[in-house]
Amino acid sequence: MSIGIIAGFALAYPVNVWMVSRGMKHGLMTVRPDSSDSGEHNHSSSHASHQGSHGHGDMAQMNHDLAEQPSDHTSSQAKDGKAPAHSHTNSQHAGQHGEHHAGHGAPSVTRAQLTAVTFFSLFLLAAGMTLPAAFFNLRLSAEEVGGIIMPPGMIMTQETSAEAMRDMAAVDPRDVSAKYDLSQRGAHILEPRLENGVKVFDLDTSVIRWQILPKTFVNAYAFNGQVPGPTLRFRQGDRVRINVTNRLPETTTVHWHGLVLPNVMDGAAHVTQEPIKNGDIYRYEFTAVQSGTYFYHSHDHVDRQQTLGLYGALIIDPANPADTIPADHEYTLQLQEWLVRDGLTYPAMPMEGGMPNYFTINGRAYPSTDTIKMKVGETLKVRFIGSSSGFIHPMHIHGGPFVVVARDGETLPPSARFKADTINVGPGQRYDVIWTALKPGKWMIHCHILHHTTNNNVEHDGGGGLMMHIEVEGDPTT
Repeated sequence: MSIGIIAGFALAYPVNVWMVSRGMKHGLMTVRPDSSDSGEHNHSSSHASHQGSHGHGDMAQMNHDLAEQPSDHTSSQAKDGKAPAHSHTNSQHAGQHGEHHAGHGAPSVTRAQLTAVTFFSLFLLAAGMTLPAAFFNLRLSAEEVGGIIMPPGMIMTQETSAEAMRDMAAVDPRDVSAKYDLSQRGAHILEPRLENGVKVFDLDTSVIRWQILPKTFVNAYAFNGQVPGPTLRFRQGDRVRINVTNRLPETTTVHWHGLVLPNVMDGAAHVTQEPIKNGDIYRYEFTAVQSGTYFYHSHDHVDRQQTLGLYGALIIDPANPADTIPADHEYTLQLQEWLVRDGLTYPAMPMEGGMPNYFTINGRAYPSTDTIKMKVGETLKVRFIGSSSGFIHPMHIHGGPFVVVARDGETLPPSARFKADTINVGPGQRYDVIWTALKPGKWMIHCHILHHTTNNNVEHDGGGGLMMHIEVEGDPTT
């Protein structure tokens, strides 16, 4: 549409100049004549008409002055056989004035020229309107996409639908209901209440402004005003109910990733349930038959909502405490990517215009991520959760190898466990690893795609993004 408007403006000016120059129309600062006839009589009539229409003016004054001239002056000129000077001047002026009138009264353009310009103009205007249709979907209405802002560099084709554009658009800052600075942490343990033997959790979704670095905020979709959402922790065999209230500007659902439960509780929008509308509540209820590391996330507008922050950890402890793999410390690590441009937040995705420029662990980018404090000889259980939606992250721990003890919630038998120092955590995957602090010092946990350890392509204090520290105290000689 913009190309059509540009073509119209580019065409209008030269065509109008040509029409004015050919006498077909009047341009700015030109005077439209009252008559096209020539001669002294018509010239005088023109003056009279002009005087009659205006009632005063310089021309009327000039006619009055001529009428006041002495008659003997006229007679003396007549006796000499010469025409009066003013008569000659007026006749000459009348002729010139008549020619001027004729020039405007009879446009100097041929029918062939007019036809050529007309068809050329129609061609350019038609091309300006039809050519964009080869690249963009001109069937979209302002009602469908009005007000949305697309990511810079995002490729829009004639096949791009309004629904796709809405899912890829920036979060509308007007939808933000609360703002949280670095003092607010994500992934808090949410304590349930007990109702007739059922553990009940309440989740609500909303749009918030969330700080990931001292000078960087994102507009996020959040559970209970935090990114990641609160950690839900219960025991294998528990009956649980989760009440989800939707306060987003669009519908949503919640999927309980990896859990065995009734199909109607699975949270797949338009498949196992109708999405939750704004202001509505949906109650998910099931019995936990598994144990291990899981997570929950939105399963509606899948290109958008989880990427913008709708996810959280789901930890199920074994019914038999003896089945727990022990460690001195435990840390759950959830990964995410963000796309922030000019103060607007877009859903990050692996496509043109959607590539992320910020990366977070538990809702913070390094150096604002957590620090785990340990002593030499102690063990740390790290639960890696691939809460990211479009990128694989090879997570690496400095200071020695770790032992992979569980994958996707399933505890590995001792014979299947293995040592590694880097594990690829893909979207939806979970790994439990045990790391032993062998030496004192500051040891890093980070993604080994090094661009993912920058903040908008810049390092701060030795890194950024998907990076955090383990500080180990102990005898430096050990």
